[in-house]
Amino acid sequence: MEKHNNVKGKLIGGILAVVLPFLIIQGVIYELLQYGVIKTAIAFVLNAIVAAIAFFIIYNILKALLLPFQAAITGETIRKNSVVAKKMEKLSSRDDEIGKVAREIQSNVETFAETISAIRIATSELEEVSGEFAQMFENMNEVADSTNSAVEIITDNTSIQADKVSDIKKMTEQISEGVDHILNNVESLKQSVDTVLDCNHAASEIMKELVDISEESGHAMEEVGTQTTRTNESAQEIQKVTGIIAGISNQTNLLALNASIEAARAGENGKGFAVVAEQIRELADQSRESTEHISEIVNGLIANSNTSVEITKKVSEAFEKQDEKIKDTESVFGTLNSEIKRVGSAIDEIDREVSDLDEHKNVIAEGVENLAQFAQENAESGRVTKENMDNLGQVMQQCKISTKKIGSVSEKLVEKIKNLKSEGMKKIH
Repeated sequence: MEKHNNVKGKLIGGILAVVLPFLIIQGVIYELLQYGVIKTAIAFVLNAIVAAIAFFIIYNILKALLLPFQAAITGETIRKNSVVAKKMEKLSSRDDEIGKVAREIQSNVETFAETISAIRIATSELEEVSGEFAQMFENMNEVADSTNSAVEIITDNTSIQADKVSDIKKMTEQISEGVDHILNNVESLKQSVDTVLDCNHAASEIMKELVDISEESGHAMEEVGTQTTRTNESAQEIQKVTGIIAGISNQTNLLALNASIEAARAGENGKGFAVVAEQIRELADQSRESTEHISEIVNGLIANSNTSVEITKKVSEAFEKQDEKIKDTESVFGTLNSEIKRVGSAIDEIDREVSDLDEHKNVIAEGVENLAQFAQENAESGRVTKENMDNLGQVMQQCKISTKKIGSVSEKLVEKIKNLKSEGMKKIH
């Protein structure tokens, strides 16, 4: 400001330095007119000539001084060989006040020209940047709207995801209860298999004992059959002996009959012999009766023995079949034992798998719990993001308004510079 005042003072001083000689001349003319040396018409003409010369000189000086300002305002450059440049150089080379003012004005004109040029460039760039910012904010606004829509969709999907995760959590809890129930059932099944294995082992032992007993019974039945066969053979031998005895008894009876006949023929001499013959005949009859009785007993014994042999054969066959069935049963129990062991192994494997499933269930439950927490956090983050996007939209809207204001100010500044140019041109001309 002080520098501007100095320039202004120097400019006024330079103008006074130019005008002062003409004022002195006018004063001399006025004095000559007062003393009647010259006439009024001549004085008027002389004053007009002096005023015209002074105006011409001042006009040329001011024009030479102001043309650089005009060039600075319009952004034009003054050529070195131009008339204006020569006049400025001539004025600047003077050692009086006008030279000082010219040099000061030339320095200020250069500074003013640089300032005006910088303002013009900055204004142009500001206008371009304002347009770019307006376009950028328009694009950002579109992106923000799209992002806001996407955030709303994400928020809705996150809420749906949270509900789904809650449902999955409930289903996982139900699966967990089912796994626990399976574990309990597997444990009960293991106990049942252990009990069945114990019972099967006991049944196998009983079957072994039964096989041993069956074998002993078979051997005993074989011995009974052998003894029965021998008894039958002995009875048949007795029957043969009884037949021989019966034959002897018949022969004895026949001999006794012949002896009785001979005793009867002998008369008195044969009575004793007849008594003996009668006794022999009676003994023969008794022997025959006993033999018949023995024969009946032996026949009954043989019949019973034959029946016993048949029964023994049937019993032996039954024991053989029983032994086969027992062996088949033992084989079935062995197979059953193997299958039960396989079932036990399978149950152990199921137990391990279910235990692993229980561990996986715990991991899944923990993961679902974390997922539910993450879903809630995502929902909250989505809500906060939506609020932030709304706030960002408001900020961008405000920035857009501010950018429009900057553009408006830039346009006004450009318009001011244009007006300054036109007004400067008008004032100079």
